Amino acid sequence: MIQGGAILTFTFLLVALIPFVGPFVLILTPLPVLYYGACLGRLRGLTVLAVSFLAAYVILDLAGHRANLSVLFMIGFTGVLLSEVLKRNFSVAKTVLLASSALFCCGAGFVLYHAFRSGIAPWRMVETYIAGMIEENIKLYAQMNISEEQVRMIRENAPQLTRFFTGIFPALGLSGTVLTVWVNLLAGRRLFQRSGVAFPDFGDLAAWKAPERLVWIVIIAGGMLFVPLEGMTVVGMNLLIVTGLIYLFQGFAIAAFFFRQKQVPKMFRLLFYGLILVQQYMLIVLIAFGLFDLWVDFRKRIKGIKDNIHR
Repeated sequence: MIQGGAILTFTFLLVALIPFVGPFVLILTPLPVLYYGACLGRLRGLTVLAVSFLAAYVILDLAGHRANLSVLFMIGFTGVLLSEVLKRNFSVAKTVLLASSALFCCGAGFVLYHAFRSGIAPWRMVETYIAGMIEENIKLYAQMNISEEQVRMIRENAPQLTRFFTGIFPALGLSGTVLTVWVNLLAGRRLFQRSGVAFPDFGDLAAWKAPERLVWIVIIAGGMLFVPLEGMTVVGMNLLIVTGLIYLFQGFAIAAFFFRQKQVPKMFRLLFYGLILVQQYMLIVLIAFGLFDLWVDFRKRIKGIKDNIHR
């Protein structure tokens, strides 16, 4: 309990004191809460979480630093939520769906709460937040080695960018919660296995496939983009982003299956995943593999190729 309290307190302080902490590190911050919640049990785990939260708040207050309690609460809530869902031993799809839905609703609740307190419409508050983020990025680009012409072009198109990102904010928020849940589940499974802690058997994740009927949502969403109504276009974009994320997971599953069948060394696997972080167009390639897997069945072909080689 002491070790868990110290690590959770350090996690909260890390997020509060280092605002520019990397997004991947920030996504993994619920992992300690999940781990110690599973190791210590529900009551002791919640006690350690509450004490750590209070300790971090006191330290930050003494240091004269105002903590973002909403962010810290969401970290704790995500860890507790994942711990409770894992105890139900659902399938991986149901686990991700339930945890992501609950987390997304909690985040939406925070937005509605702050909008109600400030007397601003929720959509306007989101729009103001995005406009502020774009303005901060413009200032950052002006300090970097980016031509003045490019910075001026971004500044001139800032209203259009704000309106665009405000429109797809629901899909971005839902995609962010799904990624948070998925990354913590993958990291949690590895951590639990190494520590000898029970973890649900999700089966062979490299064999996972999206429901076949999902392709109809992609077709309908794509058709919405051609309807000359802004509302329909926005809905279509949101649907395409969410379904694209699902097919991205299927693309990753195909890649993992290929690496396993070909016995690709871990170093080259890490190089491939690192390339995806650097070259984002690779995400489009993986999404395409995930989508067309419905007709091509890449894993069957990969397995067939390997069988022919062994013959």
